[in-house]
Amino acid sequence: MKFSDMVSMSLLAIRRQKTRMVLSLVGVVIGSLMLLFALASRSGVQEAVMRVFSMSKQLRQIHVSQNWSTDEKAIPEEDLKVEGDLDEARRARIRRMLIRHWQFEHRSESVGLTRERINKIEAFAHVETVHPRMSSYVSMIQGEQEMKGMGDSVAVNEKVLQDRMLVGKVFESDNEPAILLNEFVAWKWGYISEAQLRALIGTKVRIEFRQGAEGVAYSLSQRSGGEVEFDKEELTALNSALDRIPTLIDQLDFSEEERAALKKAFQSTPAEPSQPVEPQERIIAEEFTVVGIYRCPTESEVNDEVGLDSANGMADFLLPIKTATQFALRIPHIEKEGFYQATVQVDHESNLKAVSKQIRDLGLREYSLISLVEFIQEQVRQVTLIVSLVAIFALVISAVGIANTMVMSVVERTREIGIMKALGAREGQIQLLFLIEGALIGLIGGLCAVVIGLVIKIPIEMMTVSIMENQFNKTFAQENMIQFPLWLLAVVLGFSTFVTTLATILPARRAARIDPITALRHD
Repeated sequence: MKFSDMVSMSLLAIRRQKTRMVLSLVGVVIGSLMLLFALASRSGVQEAVMRVFSMSKQLRQIHVSQNWSTDEKAIPEEDLKVEGDLDEARRARIRRMLIRHWQFEHRSESVGLTRERINKIEAFAHVETVHPRMSSYVSMIQGEQEMKGMGDSVAVNEKVLQDRMLVGKVFESDNEPAILLNEFVAWKWGYISEAQLRALIGTKVRIEFRQGAEGVAYSLSQRSGGEVEFDKEELTALNSALDRIPTLIDQLDFSEEERAALKKAFQSTPAEPSQPVEPQERIIAEEFTVVGIYRCPTESEVNDEVGLDSANGMADFLLPIKTATQFALRIPHIEKEGFYQATVQVDHESNLKAVSKQIRDLGLREYSLISLVEFIQEQVRQVTLIVSLVAIFALVISAVGIANTMVMSVVERTREIGIMKALGAREGQIQLLFLIEGALIGLIGGLCAVVIGLVIKIPIEMMTVSIMENQFNKTFAQENMIQFPLWLLAVVLGFSTFVTTLATILPARRAARIDPITALRHD
């Protein structure tokens, strides 16, 4: 018996049992279709998530901040001693609280983003830029106009900022003495029309940080039970008076404890009490040239931010990165303790983990979106695995049904099998005949699943894109969200064929062992 004859006989047998085979094929088609879309959507969804985060450079950013935590080994053991008759769980909870309180009381020992650490991070391989964040309110002065506000810094190649420029231009270098003003600041100063905004370009704006003045004024006003406001001249006079206090401590009618406390508070006591006190530099100031005016982000841009973050997107003014860093490091508490936060840009996502580890080794805290992306990808992998298992389970159930169908077919075709054996068909050929029949069922079911998959691919893809856009608040390209590469089609067809062929092994062996004489007597 030729192989082509066996294939023809298997197809004929399938056509003769149309209803039974259609029901068997339904299970194969459903299982194959589920497996096809589970595997096809996995890589497409993962690549879509990576594309969205990569195009905004957020995936290549590491957010670095001061580290207030302290290694438990560095804390004196006597400070962590938990006394009393307590169970182990309660003792551990109280010990954790002792560690937390110790860290809060010794905050001055935090690891900050100092100039030295910033230089070390800049020297790391694969680091493109280090972007320290300003976090202090300053005064902006332009002629007779003055207002308080928060500034930030920005890179020269920031595309989103270029799209938001109203007049003027963006920075040409990271260290030029230039400033960009928010349209809100210009409006507050009376620059409203486009001609007025253009007149602001090229003027000088003075940025002042008044060291401790507002804080002292606020503390004194709170002691008096009210909120007394001080103007600029009064704040200067108040700071001058505070500078003179160290020379007067010994002349005042205070107790020794009070004098000691005051001297500790004012440690800049001159060597000679009669020596005049020179006022300390309370105002850190620098002038910058206005080179452009940028607009505030719209509500949709805030929700779908892909460049400027919420901090510098709403900042009152922007400075080049190097210029802002040099100005901020003149502020005493930043020079001593460092910046609170900085953004590190690496050249490629693949180098993110290595640079993050180097930053952690410096004792700083770090966070990047790569952990979020990996979490999302892991969730996609888990969902894919679950759907794939359900698909395989559906195929196994359909295989059981096919096995039952084939057993019934063997019983119904007993006389036919006896005739074939009487004509010289061997047991191996009879067994192969039924195995081919099972393989054809799986192949036909797999092909139907592939055809249906190609037909419903676009609506399923549109639904997947809609769900992802709602979840991530981002715009996803529809093409290639669900991918049907040739290897995937081959895997689905091969697996469905394998499962159905496996289901026909026992019925095929039973058919091959039928005695021809008994089979010929079967009605």
